[in-house]
Amino acid sequence: MGSHSTRSATSSIALNARKIHLMVAVADSAIELDAYEANAGTKKQVLREAYADWKETHSVGRVERDSDDWKAMMSDTNAAYQNLVYAKKNEANARRRLKTAVRNFRNCN
Repeated sequence: MGSHSTRSATSSIALNARKIHLMVAVADSAIELDAYEANAGTKKQVLREAYADWKETHSVGRVERDSDDWKAMMSDTNAAYQNLVYAKKNEANARRRLKTAVRNFRNCN
């Protein structure tokens, strides 16, 4: 009889330890996502500034999509655009990891 209650207590402790571990994984993933969201926001602002700088440098007020000016601006600001694409990809991956961590926590029983 004593071994059954010992096994039950040990099992309960292990389950609680696992839940704590999974909860920490959720917190870590949330903190990671927050950092990637901030980075993507920064990269978006950098791209906006690159567009504004290009327009100012070329004395252009508004650029029509698919115009020669638009194509030139896209070419000249491509590095800033690619940085944003990469940041958004990292953000999406972090969001996916957070959802997985939350799902793992919810499914722990």
